[in-house]
Amino acid sequence: MSETYDDTILTNLSGTISPEAAEGILSLGFSDEQRQMMTLLAEKARAGELSEDEREQATSFERISSLLGILQSRARVALRSSTS
Repeated sequence: MSETYDDTILTNLSGTISPEAAEGILSLGFSDEQRQMMTLLAEKARAGELSEDEREQATSFERISSLLGILQSRARVALRSSTS
């Protein structure tokens, strides 16, 4: 997947993350129910069977997952920096 404007903006945000905030960010994740829904949507997408509503839902999951990944990456860097 190519980098989106959202990815570019998030990657280049300025500021610092405290160790406590970093731990909180790293504890965030999708619920079991959400993971099951993502799996179902992915299966339907591979089969070409997504409805428009499901396509929008899958896109939302992708955007949130990308955002969470970027924030968690920054949180890990912040934690490494705070222990150095």
